[in-house]
This record gives sequence, structure tokens and C-alpha cells, in this order.
Amino acid sequence: MPANRDKFVRYDAVIIGSGVSGLTAAITLAQRGRKVAVVEKSKQICPLIRRFKRGNVWCDPAFHYTGGFEDSGALSVLFRYLGMRDMIHAVPMKDDAYDLLHFGHRQIPLPTGFDALRDTLCSHFPKSRQAIHKYIESVKALMVSTPFISYDMEFGDFTRLQNDSQSLTDYLQSAGAEEELQQLLGQYGEFLYGVAGHEVPFPVHAITMGTFYKSPHTLAHGGDDIVDAFETRLEQEGVDLFCGQAVTGLKVANERRLQGVEIDGDAFLETENCIYTAHPGLLSHILPRGSVKPAYISRLKDLENTFSTFALYLEVDEIPERIANTNMYKLLPGENELKSDSILAIMSCDPAHHDGRKKALCVLKGAGNLPFGEEAYRNRKKSGAYYDYKARETEKAVRQLEDFFPEIKGKFKVVDSATPYTYERYTGTPGGSMYGVKHSVNQIGLNPVTSIVGFYLAGQSILMPGVMGAAISGFLGASKIIGLEKLWKEVQKCR
Repeated sequence: MPANRDKFVRYDAVIIGSGVSGLTAAITLAQRGRKVAVVEKSKQICPLIRRFKRGNVWCDPAFHYTGGFEDSGALSVLFRYLGMRDMIHAVPMKDDAYDLLHFGHRQIPLPTGFDALRDTLCSHFPKSRQAIHKYIESVKALMVSTPFISYDMEFGDFTRLQNDSQSLTDYLQSAGAEEELQQLLGQYGEFLYGVAGHEVPFPVHAITMGTFYKSPHTLAHGGDDIVDAFETRLEQEGVDLFCGQAVTGLKVANERRLQGVEIDGDAFLETENCIYTAHPGLLSHILPRGSVKPAYISRLKDLENTFSTFALYLEVDEIPERIANTNMYKLLPGENELKSDSILAIMSCDPAHHDGRKKALCVLKGAGNLPFGEEAYRNRKKSGAYYDYKARETEKAVRQLEDFFPEIKGKFKVVDSATPYTYERYTGTPGGSMYGVKHSVNQIGLNPVTSIVGFYLAGQSILMPGVMGAAISGFLGASKIIGLEKLWKEVQKCR
């Protein structure tokens, strides 16, 4: 607790967690005159998307690229409303191949734009031409009829994005898509939202992938562009930050009405409104006994998470030409989901290197089998087994990378790596899962409104994955306090 603050402070709202979702909610409330506090257990805000430097290169732990940054895109409009769009330097990706899908013996470059994408898919899967046309039109239809993806809707037509009982695989099968096309779209999408094709609701797939198809962007300084913009706006709006302090509990009245948030140092933040943006599975640690039903606690503990990854960061003499301006995904024919022990993606990063050319690679692979149980994994603290695991996974990733790009052998050095434990340590997300809780046809999503009056949930585990899903969810969390119709009309003015 900073020395100039009392131990007992009253706020209009307290936000738990300082990721994209939490900070979106904080600024939305603060710029409407609310007194807001953000509590973050890490020493700095945005611990997941904040870059770090190793050797001569900058490394992005989580943010690589996104959709929604075109002028009228979902993120551009929302960040414009938050007063930070002009601070973020979005860079359009390569029109003819923003992503390169390595699918068996085929290499499929994905172009920007729905028409070009449709034609490319049809050229590689001519038997599925009719299904591809239907798929593209369905994605486009969902994008124009989903609020916060489209800002042209009247409030009376506004409905929250709902999970659908039809999975992506079910949709493609009903459309007549051949099996290999189902596998390609399923595995590719799984990397970008963390759920296999036979589980992901088709609307979640369509909204997430549609923004990439339409206009993919990277950022000039990676995730730091977003972090720096948030820091500027938080200071301008006078939001109080409590970094390096964990929430230890909630204070709830007998009638299940929120009274405040307890944090490290026996400090108490009095408030009638709190938006929780950390992983829902951690809620049971701060909820007072009797504040929710036992069945709710059991449900939180049983939530199924998305997959976790092992990340390897390399400083290279020269990026292989095939991926100098694109990302490459390794997808496997005959598989309905990503394999847990192989390279999933290779991404070039650090565009702001001195000569303007990218000099770093991020290699992402499945985490493989952890050589320790869950409890040991969370408490192992530099054990020999952990270092052996890192060395073994690093060797596997390097070997697989050199198989893809023989020309790179001997021309790079490993500067760092990150395990599921690394991600869990920075975010608190159990198991270091890539996108938090699964959005699955087999799992009922959590309601952002809880049984505790004034206590709300937000984040990529609640609405949609990724930066865009987190930002929209944070905005919707703030709307529970201010009123959605008012905010919707205001954000529409930023189109």
C-alpha cells in the first residue's frame, strides 16, 4: 500500500486484475467520473502482454497479432472510445499471406479479405467449393449481426454473444466440407482460441477468425503498444493502482451484497461494485463462506481450460524468407485437434529492431507431458526436474525448427523459454492455459452477473478469447455498473 493512502478507502468500483479486460473496465468507468481502483498481484500492469528483452531482441510473451484494428474495426472503435487508439501503432500484415499454413505436404498462404480467402480455400479444396462459400458467408453474417464486432446495430437489436449448440465441425459437416478442410480450419482456429473444432461453438469460431480474415494487424512495439496506452490513460483518469498486492478476500453482507475488497497488508477497499477479471477457477480462494452456493464453487473448480504451450525465443542472424512477414502454423492432416508435443506456430517478432528488420523468432509448441504432478508443478521452485523439462522441450523445439528451416541451423541462439509454469506464475491462470477457460459446446459459460450483488465477472474466460474478447468483456463488465444502453450509444459515436 503506498504511504500516502489510508488503509480504508472507498471506491465507486474496484477491478481485480490488470489485464486488457480489467483496464478496459477501469478506464470506461473512470472517464465517466467514477473513482476506480485496480488491484494486481504482479508488480506491473498487463503482465501477460508486456514485452521483455533478452540479449539484443524484444520478446512478446502473449501478443503477436490480432484482428479488429482496421479503422472501423472492433478494437479500433473501442480503443478510440477509451481515448487510446491514436497511441497504438497498428501495422497491417502481408495482404497475400498474413499466415502460412503448413498442412502435410501443402503450404497454404492465407490472404487478407474474405473474397481472397474464399478463392484460396477453393483452390486447395475444390471438392468443398460449395461448403467454403457457405462458410465464408456465415462468418460474414455473424460479424455484421454481433454487437461490438459491428457497431451499426440499434440497441433494441443488441444481444450478448451466445454459445451455440452446433460446433465448428458439426457446421462444416452439415455444409458438406471434406474431412481435411474440417481438420485444417479446426486446428488453425484452435491455436487462436484454444478449443478443438468438435468443441468450439461455431459463433465463437466465426467471430474470432472473421476479424483475422478481414484485417489482421501486428503492432510496431508488440504488446507494449497496448500497455503504454493503458498506462497513459490510467494516469490521465486518476485510476489508483495497487500493484504487487493480491486480493485476500471479499467482504459480503448477510444479504449477499458486496461491501468491499480485502488486499495484502490488511488493507480494505470499500466498494459496492467489483469486477473480477482473473481466472474464475481462483474465485473460491476469496469468496466468503456462504456467499455463494456450494454447487457454484464445485462448478468453478471443474471448469475445463484451454491448452498450454511451451514458448522458445530465438535471436537469429536472418529470418527465413518464407516467414519474414508472416506466421507459420504446422497443422496435421488426419488429426482433429492440435498435437500436444509438436511445434504449433513460428512467429517473427521485434519489428522495431535497429535496422527495421525482424531479428527474433518465437516458436510455440505443445507443452508435452509435465514430469511432475500438479501440486509439484506449482510449487517446484527451480527443481532439477523442471530444468530437465525445459532443456528437453527446448531441444525438441530446436530440432523441429531446423527440420522446417535447414538454412537457419547454426545461425541463431536461444535467448529464453517459457513453460506453462511461467505463464501461471505471471497470470495466476491454473496450468498456464493459453486462453483461460474453454468456450465449448460441452461446457456452459459463466454468467458475468453473480449471486453477490455488485460483484461481476469479466475477461476472456467469460465472453471470448484474445485481446479483442477481453476488451469487449471488460467494457460489458463496466456496463453492469453504468448501464449498457448509455455506453452503447456513446461508443457508437466513435465509429
